[in-house]
Amino acid sequence: MQYDSIVIGSGLSGLTCALLLARSGQRVLVLEQHAQPAPVVRGFSRGGIYFDSGFHYAGGLGDGGAFQPLFRHLGLDRKLQLFPFAEQGFDRLRLSTTGETFALPVGFENLKTALKKRFPGAAYGIGRYIDEIEQKWCRFPYLDLDVDIADFSIESVHGESLTSRLQEFSAYPELQGVLSMHSLLYGIDPVDASSTLNAQVAGSYYHSVHGISGGGRALVNALLELLIQAGGEVRCQAQVVGLRTAAGAVAGVCLANGEVIFANNVVASLNPTLLPELLPQGVLRPAYLKRLKNLRQTSSAYVFFGKANRAVESLHRSNLFVQPRPGTFSPGLDLPLEQRGFYLAAAEQGVAREQKGVIGIVPAAYAEVARFSAGGKGRTCGYLEKKQQLAERLQRMFAASCPELAEMEFLELSTPLTLRDYSLAPDGAMYGVGRYIGQHNPHPATRLPGLFLSGQAIAAPGLLGAVVAAYLTCGSMLGHGLLRGEIKKCR
Repeated sequence: MQYDSIVIGSGLSGLTCALLLARSGQRVLVLEQHAQPAPVVRGFSRGGIYFDSGFHYAGGLGDGGAFQPLFRHLGLDRKLQLFPFAEQGFDRLRLSTTGETFALPVGFENLKTALKKRFPGAAYGIGRYIDEIEQKWCRFPYLDLDVDIADFSIESVHGESLTSRLQEFSAYPELQGVLSMHSLLYGIDPVDASSTLNAQVAGSYYHSVHGISGGGRALVNALLELLIQAGGEVRCQAQVVGLRTAAGAVAGVCLANGEVIFANNVVASLNPTLLPELLPQGVLRPAYLKRLKNLRQTSSAYVFFGKANRAVESLHRSNLFVQPRPGTFSPGLDLPLEQRGFYLAAAEQGVAREQKGVIGIVPAAYAEVARFSAGGKGRTCGYLEKKQQLAERLQRMFAASCPELAEMEFLELSTPLTLRDYSLAPDGAMYGVGRYIGQHNPHPATRLPGLFLSGQAIAAPGLLGAVVAAYLTCGSMLGHGLLRGEIKKCR
């Protein structure tokens, strides 16, 4: 069987790549080693509750938002129903030491007004900083169609760290916490993250915040429907164990069952550190392969899934970040579990206000559970007891800062081992390869003709980052001018 392109991995970036290529007239096959496409994003059900485990909200989809044209170009606007998050507090930061809560309103001007009112002594700096984010967040390929794609990664690699940028607010540690809280959503300590990366992530939410009715499951199903309509194919339980080459170029892939599938192009939407193991010796330079293997991953996490004994009104179309102490928001992996910050969200934001499902995300290190790995998805004795102990500690943490969760029922807990198994990211990295200052993440096109990369490591984390990465990859294959021209018609 001969294909024009094979896409390895059916996450958001992989499915988006496949859709764009199929619409260009290519014969496209997506290969996924798990039993269902996009296992991380699609979510799951426990105790009669659907948990939207891999997608919570998206920024930049409001009127005039830079993400809107891409959404329209893909056809997702016709398949999905969006709903806005709370205008006066789409995200809130609570200090566990005092219980004081800061609500972030939607809109750059609204945010400036709220922060200046709370921190009048920093008013001038606040105005300048928020204006800077408004200008920066969408100065990104395919969000801004005039950005020079060849140089898109330079500022995020060499720019000023978020910690350094927020030093001007050192007299206002609570303000530093508010302005760095979204670092929890890309898994890099503000000391190591550029202010540009933070602007890309936080700025999209400052602009506008929406959820998707049906959550990640609806998003995945919409992409699959569009892909099938465009003539693309998806095969699950198809593990790629190697790439085939011929005449110095990609020729196809080898599956674990011994099958060989031929293709002119292969898009690897997996964690780039896994790519060297799939390549025949000598097809790419050793220095490049070493760089891929040494890419730094983001932090991992414990993800708690529970059921409250009553509706959690404070999480209706709003998320809560809890910080143990004022100052720049650090993952705190060197601290005991109870002293780390965390993030709480409703299990499915699009349902009625009385829904009781709660998701809690707490940064974690792989080393904390590594001893329970028994190869593959196996676990050693004591893992279930460890999970139960962790769940009880997390419940106490949540209840201490959020009394409304005092009687929450524990349903499930994922650990760095779980995340490793489903995302295949080394050490269960929550967001895969991070965009660290000084780290040159790979570009979509490799030096092996026909081999391309996609995924969060290429662009940025989250739905927006995954989609932009897919456009960067497909633009490298089809021509950036072609895709940009099509997107301009969707503005």
